[in-house]
Amino acid sequence: MPGPSSSHSAGCARIGRMTRLLYGGEIRRAAVIFDENGAYPSTYIGQGSNFGFTGGLMGLLNDDPDLKDAVSLAQDSGYDITFHKEQLSARHPNEARIDIYDENNEIAMSVLTFSTGGGMFEIVNMDGFPVFMDGSKQHIYICCLSEAAQELRTQLNKMSVSLEVCTQKDKTLFSVLEYRGEDEPSLLDLQHCFGVHWIRKAHAILPVMIRYDASPVFTSAKEALLYSEEFHKEAWELAIDYESSVGVVKPDDVWRMAEHTLQIMKRSIDPPNPDSTTQFGFLPYQSLKMNDAIPLTTSVDAGVLNKAAMMAIAVMENNCAHNMIVAAPTAGSSGVIPSAIFSVGEQLQCSESQLLKGLLTAGLVGSFIANQATFGAEVAACQAENGAASAMAAASIVQMLGGTVRQSFMAASLALQNMLGLVCDPVGGLTEIPCISRNVSAVANVALSANIVIWGFDPVIPLDETIISMFHVGKMLPWELRCTCKGGLCTTETGMTIAKRMERERQDATSKTMED
Repeated sequence: MPGPSSSHSAGCARIGRMTRLLYGGEIRRAAVIFDENGAYPSTYIGQGSNFGFTGGLMGLLNDDPDLKDAVSLAQDSGYDITFHKEQLSARHPNEARIDIYDENNEIAMSVLTFSTGGGMFEIVNMDGFPVFMDGSKQHIYICCLSEAAQELRTQLNKMSVSLEVCTQKDKTLFSVLEYRGEDEPSLLDLQHCFGVHWIRKAHAILPVMIRYDASPVFTSAKEALLYSEEFHKEAWELAIDYESSVGVVKPDDVWRMAEHTLQIMKRSIDPPNPDSTTQFGFLPYQSLKMNDAIPLTTSVDAGVLNKAAMMAIAVMENNCAHNMIVAAPTAGSSGVIPSAIFSVGEQLQCSESQLLKGLLTAGLVGSFIANQATFGAEVAACQAENGAASAMAAASIVQMLGGTVRQSFMAASLALQNMLGLVCDPVGGLTEIPCISRNVSAVANVALSANIVIWGFDPVIPLDETIISMFHVGKMLPWELRCTCKGGLCTTETGMTIAKRMERERQDATSKTMED
């Protein structure tokens, strides 16, 4: 994805694209309405929600280089996509309603959406009907007059489909949750039946579609450890087995996707050139100059950590520059795993195969966090981003060092324990201060956690319990400390001054664009 935020730009892009696919045609006018008490109003420009939603509604994919320029592209092409705030349901900090207008400027479709962290999303309401779409499976929705519902149900029952039915006033919605590929044309043909208002298809737009009959080989670290002992498998093999059990994907496909991911990560550790890279925030790109300064200065000999720190800064600067990075697990923590894997891999002279095994191990721990907690800073603060990334990277380093599955999970638990309670307070709503330096501290946490576990330190609390504790701590934190720009460094005198300056610059840029 292009930076700067997995939940506020990548997740929003997927929401926009899913909305476009549901609508089934070109969207020329749309209104995106944020919950006034959520995280979007103070961060949607600084963290790219504006270009995320806009690009998705235009049909751009999550990894399209043009996504970051979607707002200007939309204006040049005559799209009318606006952003407002109202009081919504307040069920999620990243809550937005999208109203789609037809050629008569009437609302033709409305969806309520959540961006849930790490580029993941949910659509929970469509035209007043409760629904659930997260881009992992295909569904077909059929809305009809309630008086036609019985006849329509009779026809659907003749097909190999799984149904849910909901009635609202005089309309009934059939949610076709599972169907064989050959049933789709017949389902879409129902558009011509009496009383049918519309038929909409929710596509599977995530990189891997989830099986309808998914039966995970395990879902937690405890279960994975037992599985590894029974089948004598390493952590990276567990990752492939897990992915293959839940997704429509084969083991070879998982390995190839890991190769692709690793290559993007490798490119992202090359720092942006400050002389030719557009600056979107208030912090200049410094990693190139810092690299040059290292041999000329007296500093603490931190060994491989010095190189890891510079790699982490480079990735985060690329993120801030809206260049292509890997959300691992989020954009705000995208520097941790690449810097850990490549710096340690270089020191150990690892082959690409060994690096890939480390990356897969990181993903394995990420699945435990996704299954039991969250990656969303709006839900659980920065401990869910840099804390989660620390856990994932620590496990990967142990794998690369030749440690056991148990040691990988112990290092992951320790690294996450060290990050519990970490708040999310991006100054000016941008992933610069303190996000960049927190990636650096997270990498140091990763390396030292892996080392002391290898040396024999016991973190005592199992990984699953630490993950659940992180989630509970996050929910206990005040909402001001969860990516709302209402607390922490954001509310310091300097932080507020920067935020006001950035807002003035955005307003001036908007005014100039309108004049042009």
